[in-house]
Amino acid sequence: MIVPLISDDTWKLALEEESVWNPPTDRVVIVAPHPDDETLGAGGLIATLRRRNVEITVVAVTDGENAYEATPNLGLIRSREQEEALQVLGVKPDHILRLRIPDRYICEHEDELIDKLLPLTDSDCHLVAPWTGDFHPDHEACGRAAKEVARRTGAKLSLYFFWTWHRGEPGTLRGVPLRRFLLDSDALHSKEEALRRHRSQLNHPSGEPILPDYLLGPIRWPYEVFTAE
Repeated sequence: MIVPLISDDTWKLALEEESVWNPPTDRVVIVAPHPDDETLGAGGLIATLRRRNVEITVVAVTDGENAYEATPNLGLIRSREQEEALQVLGVKPDHILRLRIPDRYICEHEDELIDKLLPLTDSDCHLVAPWTGDFHPDHEACGRAAKEVARRTGAKLSLYFFWTWHRGEPGTLRGVPLRRFLLDSDALHSKEEALRRHRSQLNHPSGEPILPDYLLGPIRWPYEVFTAE
């Protein structure tokens, strides 16, 4: 059981002075370490940009097959849930690229991930990935790979957060340039509906799901937070 270090209200107070962000309208590539990360960290951004007809490709790095021990076909289940969630956000299955890198072991496949991202990315692309300090080795590896790809290609880069809100505190982000992307009611609704599609993470027979309700407060904030790279 993960107990957040600080409350949502403390985080919101710490973030309220961060500047408001109007994202670029370039073609977007979203890097999702596991099915659900794209929804948790950037679901509102995805929904908003798709309403503006911005082209978005989601790179599903793993199928999240190791979220629970000894659960048959979990990768297949989570992949289908991710497709359902992204349909809600406006991304069709033919815009999801599945890499099937082993869940929990992305750091051992960083060079492979970089090689797979490079052909998708150029100077007219906006690359969105997890923050390199997001308290999960898979998230951090994806962030490092995205930074390297952006360095090589000149792509714009934004990094999103999830575990930071639970395992970190405001001092964790001291010196990190941040910006808030404001979410309207439609984006918030789409994000909530998409999250509901990740059923295997919200409910579990053990009674200890990966995403219990007490971890979902930041998902309902009226903004999402990204680094200002």
